[in-house]
Amino acid sequence: MRKFFINGRFLTQSITGVQRYAHELTRAFDSLLDERADFAAEIVCPPLEGAPPSYRNIPVRIVGSRGGHFWEQTTLPAIVGDGTVFCPGNTAPLRSLFGKARVIVCVHDLSYLYFPDAYSTAYRAAYNVLTPLIFRRADAVITVSNSERAAIVGRYPHVDARISAIQNGGLNAFVPLDRDRAQDMPDPGYILYVGSLSKRKNFPMTFRVACELAAKRGLRTVFVGGTAASLEATDQRVPDAVADRIIFAGQVNDTARLVDYYKGAALFLFPSLYEASPLPPIEAMGCGVPVVASSIASLEERCGDAALYCDPHDSEDIMAKVELVLDQPDVAAGLIARGLRRAEDYSWRNCALRTLERIGI
Repeated sequence: MRKFFINGRFLTQSITGVQRYAHELTRAFDSLLDERADFAAEIVCPPLEGAPPSYRNIPVRIVGSRGGHFWEQTTLPAIVGDGTVFCPGNTAPLRSLFGKARVIVCVHDLSYLYFPDAYSTAYRAAYNVLTPLIFRRADAVITVSNSERAAIVGRYPHVDARISAIQNGGLNAFVPLDRDRAQDMPDPGYILYVGSLSKRKNFPMTFRVACELAAKRGLRTVFVGGTAASLEATDQRVPDAVADRIIFAGQVNDTARLVDYYKGAALFLFPSLYEASPLPPIEAMGCGVPVVASSIASLEERCGDAALYCDPHDSEDIMAKVELVLDQPDVAAGLIARGLRRAEDYSWRNCALRTLERIGI
């Protein structure tokens, strides 16, 4: 039986896309172990604030007394030894990279290079050391889209033979696709955005469009992600006249609650400036919600013909696409039908199976 360790540092981190990937993929590994006996996995993680998550087949081993990069660089490699370790969150222990261990790392993107102002000096310094060494020393590297793979290989051509693109899954396996909603075509009445309230996600433009639609048509927009403090950091202010129609729900980590937000939406708006393999558009499609997304390579790769694309730099174009979906039921119905088919293409099970191949199982 082949065994691998999972770098469980993600269990101590707040949940963004990278951590969601790690959680969902680990659950998929656990489900595969219900039907397969040819491999074993163990999560190794730093001390947690609460109880560790419970898996049917994957034990969670808590080791060490500290966390963060220090734990990853000192405690984790001592446990891994010369075994196999899968690191789902962009970083890996240097001792394992330079030792006899087999190291597989998922590098989701290079956003710290593209948007340096969004990251602290310490963060950029750590990644400027770790990422090139991962591309040089890891036995296998995974990234989450062909467009991101091309960008990485363009900067680090020596990793070409060892890097694979494996798209993220979509909805949690325990959340069924919402075909009834697609048939009933309800009119719930708000626009939904899910993601960080950051410039690289195009939050300032999305916020501006939301305010204009609220003033023009009385439409509500719900922002899920970050907190109201994130709004303050962008120097954006909600005009008093539309304050009741711009709603900040904050960070939502509970899948069931997040699905409720999707299912209550008339439209999902995602005019991001940069993505690698975003989860929210596919989750929205799986919940029977039409999607308007930015016309960037990674989103077109992930969403295919199931989204209506907009110019993320043009507020008038974003508004026009939103209004087209809201005012033309046949357009919305077509997007919903294609979206449900697209959501079927993405599963965490398939992601896990392909990842196991890269791990060597």
